[in-house]
Amino acid sequence: MNDKLMQVLVFAICVAGYVPLALKGAATAEYVTLIGPVLAVVILQGRLGKQDDVLESQDEKLDTITHQTNGVLTQRINDAVAEGVKAALTSREDPDTR
Repeated sequence: MNDKLMQVLVFAICVAGYVPLALKGAATAEYVTLIGPVLAVVILQGRLGKQDDVLESQDEKLDTITHQTNGVLTQRINDAVAEGVKAALTSREDPDTR
């Protein structure tokens, strides 16, 4: 369920419970004490969910950057070493290249 919809739904349920108590003149302090943490959890859950999405996006970008720097550089070094070894072996086996 969408976070905003869940927040509105829980808030509406809490208000629907509060209004009859207030109209009867009953004690509402205990009810507010009970629903306060519930509302806080629902609101914080929505905010933490958004932070998780941001962190996942940052991780993907960092992985791309890491591959572009370390991954490409490592591949270039491996290619250069392979070419150097290949050239050395070719010159050793072929006396005309000396």
